[in-house]
Amino acid sequence: MKKVLAAVTIVFIINLAVLGYLELFPAVLIGYVLSACYIISTAARLSSIIGLSQDQAKRHMLFGLILRLAMLSIVLLVGLKISKLVFFAMVSGFLTFYVVAHLGLITTSYQNPYHNDDAGEE
Repeated sequence: MKKVLAAVTIVFIINLAVLGYLELFPAVLIGYVLSACYIISTAARLSSIIGLSQDQAKRHMLFGLILRLAMLSIVLLVGLKISKLVFFAMVSGFLTFYVVAHLGLITTSYQNPYHNDDAGEE
């Protein structure tokens, strides 16, 4: 995942430099950090609901979703207040990190030696 993210980041830097908007790269990095926080808080919330009843877990996850969406909205609205270019750079960074992280998670899951392809079959 680190190599893919590094390659995508280099492509971001090259594209921004060619277009003359290299000053937007920190906004892309803020999007990366925001996405990492979003993913980590989701994982933490998932691990904290182990052992709860279904109704408690549902309420816990809904509350967490509302908090994460509020955090995301506030940060992105601040970027939008600065400028539309900063907003789109932040959103691009967020989505890029989000997709790369999830693709890395999927790849890691399938490379796991304990992954059972015929799970659920009896």
